[in-house]
Amino acid sequence: MRATPAVRAFLFAIAFAQAAQPQSSQQTSVDVSEIVKSSIDAVVLIVVSDASGKPILEGSGFLVTSDGRIVTNHHVIAGATSATVKLNNGAFFPVEGLIADDPEHDLAVIKVNGKNLPHLSLHESDNLALGQHVLAIGSPLGLENSVSDGIISGFRKDEKGVNWIQTTAPASHGNSGGPLLVMDGNVIGVLTWKAGAGENLNFAVPSSSILPLLRNSTVQPLSTAAKPLTASLVANKERIWTSMTSGRDFKLRVDGDYMYTEWVNLPPQLQTTSAFMRSELKKDGDKWVGKVRSLLPYDYKTWAVQDVKWCTVETQFEIDKLTETRIEGRGMRAKSFDAKKCRLGELEWQSFTWIPK
Repeated sequence: MRATPAVRAFLFAIAFAQAAQPQSSQQTSVDVSEIVKSSIDAVVLIVVSDASGKPILEGSGFLVTSDGRIVTNHHVIAGATSATVKLNNGAFFPVEGLIADDPEHDLAVIKVNGKNLPHLSLHESDNLALGQHVLAIGSPLGLENSVSDGIISGFRKDEKGVNWIQTTAPASHGNSGGPLLVMDGNVIGVLTWKAGAGENLNFAVPSSSILPLLRNSTVQPLSTAAKPLTASLVANKERIWTSMTSGRDFKLRVDGDYMYTEWVNLPPQLQTTSAFMRSELKKDGDKWVGKVRSLLPYDYKTWAVQDVKWCTVETQFEIDKLTETRIEGRGMRAKSFDAKKCRLGELEWQSFTWIPK
């Protein structure tokens, strides 16, 4: 039986679509790899050291000029005595000094002494769209020049009026200061923090906030960057700190080598009960390490009956960054919880960020 012209045209269209689809996917893959290849040499690993020369922190950054200007996060270099920059080709450069520091937007521009260095260009961050494909390059957990991709999933503004680009491109500790790129290889933002309460909730400072910092030319000692506050100074300001991951408000108290935190904006229905969430942390080097304990009601079902059980839960908790504008740390979070038995499921570390209320 011979196919009619209409059937032949339909079959040809299907065959054409099937043949074209793999080619399109392959082209997208090639485009991404080419962008990474052309950009990765300008992304750097920053190793911060204390006064004795001991490495204490690692972060990311990227070159924006051929003579060695590097953009990173303020919290990466805050309070640093010295730092070293490592390029993708293995070359090391000591940080010459600080060109600009913007704690409010968590940005800093540092300088190394170099010539003809690879660098990235900035893209106008006011012309972005939801769903736009983006790439992130950095050194999460010290894994140099790791690449991830995702989309722009939102545009946010915090309580202080600072704008943020929300992205699904995965990021971890050490990605801070790395570039967020659009598909032309230009920078639209600087990766800064992630929300630990969800999956792939990562945030970048828009590139428009970088431009004013590049007008500076004077190189100052790295130590002139705004230093992190001591725990006592943070606590003694008697401010309430809001978690950007959970929306809860906390107060801090310091007594010698111990720090105490307490959740203070309990829901109205719990304010006249014995519910609480408090932590006790002890100074351990550059961190405060301890446990968070809570007594809270949890709903569960027994057959067709809805019931409530009060459970005491205890998990590990630590704070590792203290500045006047940010407190950062991490805590153990259960992937599941058996309310009837008050039993935690598998635990995983979740990062958090607190800002002044």
